[in-house]
Amino acid sequence: MSADLPANDRIETILAAAFRAFAAYGYRRTTMDDIATAAGLSRTALYQNFRNKEDIFLQLTHDYMAAAVAEMRAVFRRDGPPAEVLEAAFAAKGGRFMEIVLGTPHGRELMEAGFAVAGDLAQQAEAEMQLIVQDWLQGFEIDPALGTAADLAAMVQTGLKGLKVSATTLPDYEAGQRTLARVIAAALGPRKSGKAVKIG
Repeated sequence: MSADLPANDRIETILAAAFRAFAAYGYRRTTMDDIATAAGLSRTALYQNFRNKEDIFLQLTHDYMAAAVAEMRAVFRRDGPPAEVLEAAFAAKGGRFMEIVLGTPHGRELMEAGFAVAGDLAQQAEAEMQLIVQDWLQGFEIDPALGTAADLAAMVQTGLKGLKVSATTLPDYEAGQRTLARVIAAALGPRKSGKAVKIG
């Protein structure tokens, strides 16, 4: 039973159950009872770990963002054609959250809840991700007429945010990511020689 699990495992069980509940019922309709039932816990045991569903949602957002940031860093440390590296980084950024947003009836509501409940966390992570992209771009020659690495990194963030809002299906979103990756890659010249690029 989940109540008998070590504390860390119990937290992970709760978060996984909450993720499933939010995806199934949406943020507004999901209750602590739903999460407790899905986690195999009593309400009392659930409240010993989290004060309310907002706390759970914040923890889910924090964990998702931290994982996305770490995966983006790892992707940008790989060698490969720039378009492929960018596409993999964009996929890491979207992660399973975009699968939920575009694959369930409650996805858009979850995205709105993310802005309302966890907006500060999301903003911090977005800023960190933009710097990671910028650091990677600084390893390439860029035509000054196209802007700086910082300009292109900002364009990436704007483009990915636009895709989140405009895409109606996951394949559309992924196709948009591929196009954006190719556009940014096309703006890059050769890699700068003799300069180690620090990612994040």
